[in-house]
Amino acid sequence: MADRIANVIILAEDKEHENLVKRYLQRAGHNDRGIRTVALPGNRQSGSQYVREQFPRQVKECRGTLGRRASCLLIVITDADNLTVVDRERTLHDELKQTTHEPIGPSEPIVVLIPKWQVETWVKCALGQIVSEDDRNSDRPPVDADEIKQAARTIFDWARPSAQLPATCVPSLVRALPRWRKIG
Repeated sequence: MADRIANVIILAEDKEHENLVKRYLQRAGHNDRGIRTVALPGNRQSGSQYVREQFPRQVKECRGTLGRRASCLLIVITDADNLTVVDRERTLHDELKQTTHEPIGPSEPIVVLIPKWQVETWVKCALGQIVSEDDRNSDRPPVDADEIKQAARTIFDWARPSAQLPATCVPSLVRALPRWRKIG
């Protein structure tokens, strides 16, 4: 899919989420041209709430681009927080329903990635650390740009069809790997 995508939209709840996706895209062969990030919420509101509110608009944007001007890929990354990963995804789909958008079809170029409490859990497990995704404080200590870059390389490798996953790979990332694969 990476070779045919002209436009990539990233909808993320914070800078760490956004950086992980950007680094993964680079590893998958995408250049920065054609990548558009939706403005981050900052301190104005909760990141997951912001993503839910922006989701229908960005789905519409992606669908509107398809077939008209060029190909498009929408990547959405938000934490499940106090919900399950499945329940958080359901909240996104409910936002689509409330705005009278059609549900996302399996062949649509829309990828939804959902870590449990924070994306730092994915970064740390990709770095070989033993972390619990049920730990609300797994973002402490914070991760830096180099760690995110290294984690993106590892997640790219883990997303390959025949990859052997280590025991450090948390369940929400295991569930998301086929979705990462769809990116490139």
